[in-house]
Amino acid sequence: MMSKSICIVSAQYKPHVGGVEQYVENFSKELVRLGNSVTLITSSAEGLPFYQEDEGIKIYRLPSFQLMNGRFPVLKHNRKLIEFTKTIMAEKFDVMLINTRFYTLSLYGVRLAGKMKIRSIILDHGTGHLNTGGKITTKLGEAYEHAITWIEKRYCKEFAGVSRATLGWLRHFHIKSDLVLYNSIDVNEFNDLKEGSRENYRKRFNIPQDDILISFVGRLTVEKGIEELTRAVARVNKAGKTNVWLIAAGDGYLYEKMNQIKNNNIFFVGQIGKEDVAELLAESDIFCLPSVSEGFPTTVLEAAVSDNFIISTYNGGTKELIKDSRYGIILPDNSSEGIYKALIKVLEKKEYRKSAAKMCYDRVVNTYTWNYTVKKFLDFLNI
Repeated sequence: MMSKSICIVSAQYKPHVGGVEQYVENFSKELVRLGNSVTLITSSAEGLPFYQEDEGIKIYRLPSFQLMNGRFPVLKHNRKLIEFTKTIMAEKFDVMLINTRFYTLSLYGVRLAGKMKIRSIILDHGTGHLNTGGKITTKLGEAYEHAITWIEKRYCKEFAGVSRATLGWLRHFHIKSDLVLYNSIDVNEFNDLKEGSRENYRKRFNIPQDDILISFVGRLTVEKGIEELTRAVARVNKAGKTNVWLIAAGDGYLYEKMNQIKNNNIFFVGQIGKEDVAELLAESDIFCLPSVSEGFPTTVLEAAVSDNFIISTYNGGTKELIKDSRYGIILPDNSSEGIYKALIKVLEKKEYRKSAAKMCYDRVVNTYTWNYTVKKFLDFLNI
């Protein structure tokens, strides 16, 4: 297969932490490993240079306003952007892959591809509108997303999703696509991460080895279902049949509210590094992500290769991994009642949890790998 020169646009990238950032990093590294040239255009980050090279990836960080505590970078239209545009226009790319639709950098990317007369593909990562935590701002966000998508459709005719659920969400914007570039994982690399962790969460919080530990890793926002999960866990412990524990890792606008919960079995550890995430998942028995808006969360794949039993919702691509009850539990919604019933169903069924976790693990290592995903993308480019 002939090597390609690929420009990837992602409004957010490491050191910013998130699912899209991890996807872009791993996707880019696999492209380079397979002999392709990768240039990444992203937003500025404090303390990092405008240009750098990292593991064979050429990275440009364009000046941006960091709104919503860094969750929503907005491109600055200044002299530096004009100079960069002239410079990058001289490059020869085969394709521009743009991650997500709703950032100003995404719009810049599709317009830049049009000027360069090269192919552009927008890769979507979600299955719902962003919930900002407020009714008015959420509605404004929905209107904005429809508007910017309408503009982008004028420049870009090819779309993809990180799951089939994401392709379904794109139809909401009258976009049809059959290209799925699944979120993936490097199993060995992830399992090795825990060796770099100095944590022992069961020891830190005095959790007996025989007690069930539930983990949650994600942003503490309304759409992730963290409030419903904490209520369900509290109810399980109140019932008194089984003693269970919940450790939730992540940051977000609900962090202060969640941290005020007075429950001796529920702990919030804030945003933690990759090594500590790997350690937490290695120690936990059940991973629960009752989200109402996901593309295909990396944490679900990480939990699967950490031998966790998975409970999640019908929203997003997790249901494509958890095909039926043999693999885990997919809830129709994220009500605390539904989560509670799911927990009660599996807490005392150790063999079922182990069997489902094994089937999930096998499915991940055979289907959801970066080599598989990137080769599918390269094959698509040659059609």
